[in-house]
Amino acid sequence: MKRFWIGLGLLVLIWVAGLWTTSRLEDTHSTITRQLEQSADAAQAGHWFRADALAEDAFRMWQEGWDLSAALADHTVLDEIDGLLAQADVYRNNREPVSYAAICARISQAIDALQESHRLTLRNLL
Repeated sequence: MKRFWIGLGLLVLIWVAGLWTTSRLEDTHSTITRQLEQSADAAQAGHWFRADALAEDAFRMWQEGWDLSAALADHTVLDEIDGLLAQADVYRNNREPVSYAAICARISQAIDALQESHRLTLRNLL
């Protein structure tokens, strides 16, 4: 009976850890996508100072959360997002609003897909 309770305790611990990491990743990734979308909107409106500030914040948050994402996600997706962020940086530095907005939309889509793959849904369980 003792082994049953130890096993149940371990399962509960793993379940709680999974819920915590999912919640943390979702909070971080949603903030990053929101900031990138706002940065793209600001760039299209010609407000490059605001676009720069929002993009730098989003890039910093991505770097800070990269280790946790790398521990849980496929590295191919993370490498793709890193490459897209590098492209966005080039477009932003060259003040190309249309290209910058397009790449920000692509990054947001990739991060949303990464976030969706870690949600607790029936589709992910099957």
